[in-house]
Amino acid sequence: MKKIRFGVGIPTSRDGLMYPPGFCNKDSLVKITMLAEELEFDSVWGNDHVTTQHYLKNVKPKPNYYEVMTSLSYLAAKTQRIRLGTGVVPFPLRNCISLAKEAATLDNLSDGRFVLGLGIGAYREEFESIGGRGSRGQILDEGLRALNLLFSKDNATFEGKYIRFKQIDLNPKPVQKPFPIYVGGNAHEHLVRISKYARGWLPAIMPPDKLHDNLRELAMLLRQAGRTMDEVDIAMESAMALSSSYEEAKRIFVKSPMYNHIASLTRSTLKDLNLSDEDSIVKSNFVGTPEQISEFIDAYIKAGVTTLWFDFIGNAVDEVCNMMKYFAEEIVPSF
Repeated sequence: MKKIRFGVGIPTSRDGLMYPPGFCNKDSLVKITMLAEELEFDSVWGNDHVTTQHYLKNVKPKPNYYEVMTSLSYLAAKTQRIRLGTGVVPFPLRNCISLAKEAATLDNLSDGRFVLGLGIGAYREEFESIGGRGSRGQILDEGLRALNLLFSKDNATFEGKYIRFKQIDLNPKPVQKPFPIYVGGNAHEHLVRISKYARGWLPAIMPPDKLHDNLRELAMLLRQAGRTMDEVDIAMESAMALSSSYEEAKRIFVKSPMYNHIASLTRSTLKDLNLSDEDSIVKSNFVGTPEQISEFIDAYIKAGVTTLWFDFIGNAVDEVCNMMKYFAEEIVPSF
């Protein structure tokens, strides 16, 4: 069986979205990350937001959104082995040169354990809230080209519609060469971006058959660019509700903020997945017993996934940690 890596989503900006308000704090970030390393998960992934989404405006207490690069730098100092990824930074909300400097610094401080996952952002409202204008896709395209230039060249100059800089020496350069930039999102346009500029793809809760079809197209695009699939990590994110019975796992999932968050994305990031009702949303995630979850994982391995990382569901950090341990004990040994 092909080797699979497992990762864990950490609640940098998942407060109120995937976990109850107040869940995210320094202690929960440290506890989940250090347990992930202890249990020999491959990676942890933090996300990033700057403001509360419209559907959460009346939630009390207000969600805590920890800045992801700062958070991962803090966690890098407390860990030794585990990879630290952004899943994802909405690039259109960022200054390109500042982000490049942060990423290169973090890769050095972590001894080459950092992965920079970028996307356009799940909520256009967030882009507009900071005065953003124009095409987020075009901004990301320019950003991918500009970042690769900054990470590899001295005296870098870039002239785009949205991004411009002259004679920038970004030093130190990242430890990893080539530096791993991943692209997050399910849209078809991301496959073209990955084939040209990235080392990984971060899709979310995509069914195995649809993922398989996308990877066939990605392989073709990579060949046209003179590359192969071996150069690209397929690192899918999904919710995880694991229990000794399917009925209990489903109850945990449907009653969680995670379920509502996924429902909020069915007309944007997840619009092509036909998630029209409770049953379709449940089936699109990893919900079930250890035996059922193992079957799901096997299907994704056959589809071409190389990394699976999970947002383990729980209303308190101990519940999340207990589910991580259950997964590590009952499922990981089979893979």
